Parts: sequence; structure tokens; C-alpha cells
Amino acid sequence: MLDVNPVYFPDVESTEWMAMPMPPGDSFDARLDPFQLRKVANGKAEALFDTNTGCQNAQNGFHGGYLAVRAEQVIYLPLFVNRSVAFGRVVTIDLTLQYVAGGTIGLPLLAEVELIHETGRMGFTRGVLKQDDRVLTSFTATLRKLPES
Repeated sequence: MLDVNPVYFPDVESTEWMAMPMPPGDSFDARLDPFQLRKVANGKAEALFDTNTGCQNAQNGFHGGYLAVRAEQVIYLPLFVNRSVAFGRVVTIDLTLQYVAGGTIGLPLLAEVELIHETGRMGFTRGVLKQDDRVLTSFTATLRKLPES
């Protein structure tokens, strides 16, 4: 597990995939599987998740709760890769999801997230969760940026 100080920013000078550090301890986030992220462009980021039977529902597709958790995990990435907020220094004000299609367990899940607008204290983002260019979930979010503490 990576030791992350309170003011951690990623080194995203290239568009190479990098491991997203998970917080230590017993928090909800610490219990989730790690993922990869990269900066695609200014205000745009991607995340890549491995999937397994632990994220499926009774019909052997993705559980909606799993997709919601992954969407909320990535909504702040455009701010993070732009160095507007440090690791974990946001609070979700609003998250709206649309479940568009089912996916396939075992195939990677790609998140594409972009910054719509940013103010001094707020960030507005939107994105999709996809497999093989097929959108499974779309989302928009309003975030409150927290001080670095």
C-alpha cells in the first residue's frame, strides 16, 4: 500500500497509465480494488478498472452499485490531474447516473471523465464508463474542492 501524504498530486507529465494510490486503513475506499489512471488532455482523464465476479449482480452483469462506486471514484480525476485538488480533497455535492447498457464481467472497464467548468471552490465534471467503445453508464457531478489542509 502506498503511503500518501495529505498533499499528494500525481506525476502526469505523460499520458502513460499510472497506479492510483488507495488510502490506507479501513475506509470504504481502502477496500476497493486499485485502478490505473492517466491524463488524456488538459481537463480530461481516464481510469481503467479490472472486473471480476465480485462486481456482478444476480443476473451475472454489473451491479449498479459497483458502477456507481466507480463513477464516484473518478469524478474528480480531471481536477486531480490538472493539480486543482490534491488526493481525496473533494466532496461530492451531486452525482447523477444513467445506466445505459449492460456489460461483460471479466473485461476491463474504462472511465472517461472531463471537466465542464471550475470555480475557486467548485468543479463540474461529466463522464462515461465503457467497455469496447460501448457506453454502460453516463454521469455528471458537482464537486466541492477542499483545502489541502
